Amino acid sequence: MHHHSEHRAKNLDCAFSPAEIAMLQRVLDTACLAAGMPRSDYRADRLAKFIIGEFRSGTRSEAALCERAMWFERRSAPWSPTPTQ
Repeated sequence: MHHHSEHRAKNLDCAFSPAEIAMLQRVLDTACLAAGMPRSDYRADRLAKFIIGEFRSGTRSEAALCERAMWFERRSAPWSPTPTQ
């Protein structure tokens, strides 16, 4: 039983603060809006996982996370229509 509580404590070390959650949500909302993607789209889940991974890897700036998220979505969706010249 003691082992279980240690494991749970380790998981709590990885928890996000309310301010971090709010910022990550804004990044996801901004990227979804820019991509014209509904939050219910499976791509939004994939994008959320990418954003969290970037945050955990050390990208803490909201602007940088937005930029990375939009890059990821453009790169992940080669089937997206591109503007014609």
